[in-house]
Amino acid sequence: MRPGRLDRIVYVPLPDPRTRRDIFSILFRTTPVADDVCLDHLVAQTDKYSGAEIAAVCREAALLALQEDMAVQRVGAGHFRAALGVVRPRVPDDLVQSYRRYQQQGTAFF
Repeated sequence: MRPGRLDRIVYVPLPDPRTRRDIFSILFRTTPVADDVCLDHLVAQTDKYSGAEIAAVCREAALLALQEDMAVQRVGAGHFRAALGVVRPRVPDDLVQSYRRYQQQGTAFF
């Protein structure tokens, strides 16, 4: 954060369950998933994940599926389970709280 880069500091919260569902739905348009993939389960498993981290989960699951079988047609639930073990949320709770306080107070948070 340097002067002249942005006029305002805008807090963009981590996605809520509805938004995570929308992100997965958009990503599933280009990543064919098997019938055993439960969208509700993925949404529940990705609490505290950013949108970029959710996209990384989908990419990792697709790569795992391809490593298993180069002719794979769909990414399965097992691939997503493994991907969730690799891609972890990176925004610490204390940072989220700092941003929330900043948003509520409108003052410096450092």
